[in-house]
Amino acid sequence: MIDMLVRKQLTLLSYRTWIDANDRRALQLYQDNLNYGFVGAMCLTQAAETFHHWQVFASGDAGVCVVFNRARFEALFAARPHFRARSMEYVLLDQIDEIEAVDIDRLPFLKRWGFRDEREFRVIGFAVEQCNSLCAGFEPSLVERVIMSPFAHPNLVESARAALQNIPGWEGLRIVRSQLTDNQSWQTALTSFVQRHGVFYGPWIETQFDFSGE
Repeated sequence: MIDMLVRKQLTLLSYRTWIDANDRRALQLYQDNLNYGFVGAMCLTQAAETFHHWQVFASGDAGVCVVFNRARFEALFAARPHFRARSMEYVLLDQIDEIEAVDIDRLPFLKRWGFRDEREFRVIGFAVEQCNSLCAGFEPSLVERVIMSPFAHPNLVESARAALQNIPGWEGLRIVRSQLTDNQSWQTALTSFVQRHGVFYGPWIETQFDFSGE
């Protein structure tokens, strides 16, 4: 994220280190079929914040979520001939052979049905020559806010906010800490739940537990 803000560039990296071998195979076939020297990708989600996102994609207290303006993001890549951006298609295993294959550019955007909860939006970049990455410059208005991990200490969030907003062009960047796992409004509502339930007075149930195994 720091690199992205300092250089005001989005970086697409190689797919070759991805955990999902099916996904790696799709992009490799795409690259080989079109004789590209390099194919890179950036994977995003269209889903609302979930615990799964923080644990899988941005684990630890250094995880961050960068929220982009959707319309500006799509317009950014629509104007660039060596990039393609679109939502992923999730397909059942017994349906893959039935998909019309006339559009080879559809291949990098196919994924197995079991990944559908990710609601992924993917950017693909390609180059004739071999390279290690592809970059796309952008204006600060593309970024709506940055959400820091719910596992980050509040003091770390304050320090990070001061440092990031000191980067030229990002003085007004909105930076917040996720409240997914520690939300005061939720906890207040739980307290209210108990208070509204009331207190029941009755006899204790006396039970004798025998741990002797007899």
